[in-house]
Amino acid sequence: MIIDFHAHILPRCDHGCHSSVMALAQLSLMKSAGTAAVVATPHFYPNEDSITSFLAAREGALDAMREKLPLEALPTVYPAAEVLVCEGLHKMKDIESLAISGTNVILLEMPFRNWSEGLINTVLGVKDRGLVPVLAHINRYDLEKVELLLDKGILAQVNAEAFGPFKNVKRYVELIREGKVVALGSDLHEAKRADYKRFLHMQKKLGTLADTAFAKTEELLKNATPLYPAEREKEAQPV
Repeated sequence: MIIDFHAHILPRCDHGCHSSVMALAQLSLMKSAGTAAVVATPHFYPNEDSITSFLAAREGALDAMREKLPLEALPTVYPAAEVLVCEGLHKMKDIESLAISGTNVILLEMPFRNWSEGLINTVLGVKDRGLVPVLAHINRYDLEKVELLLDKGILAQVNAEAFGPFKNVKRYVELIREGKVVALGSDLHEAKRADYKRFLHMQKKLGTLADTAFAKTEELLKNATPLYPAEREKEAQPV
């Protein structure tokens, strides 16, 4: 099953989607590309937002989608968040509520530079809370720093942009084979068809290894709660 693990598709929840009309365009784009499920990952910035206000905004976006979109005909949506790692995040109350709905899997976004020892320990502290951290778009970071965390059992997600023309993808391929990269994502913002073509190109470039990554993702999502009721989800899945 093709699963887009990282996409900004919740209306007015962050800068990735401005309305329910755009959310429909994004999900329709995914459906036409054969994507069966998507993890909705609006940004959560702990230095700017409270968990309470973020969840309220996210629920408002989900309600709008339930009311206005033909969800049974579109890819399955799993509510989640893309959580920026700031030192001390692991001590925040209720960070479990930012995990993918129904699971203990949480998508973490690292700063682009200055990974201090405290920041590394924060990610490990999130894991010690009983959560399963997945590092978002590791292709944007210094891989040597990323692998410090992967070697400690932290999992990772790679964006489609990492597999573009002239990109050196050898290490990402190895990390999928090693079971450390467990998810692939479009990181879709807005609904530009050209942007989602990269997600298709990545699958073509990876071949059967894409299926390996999707199988790992499916395992992470086995207890996840979709945006619409389970009986409708079952009907919407490909046979």
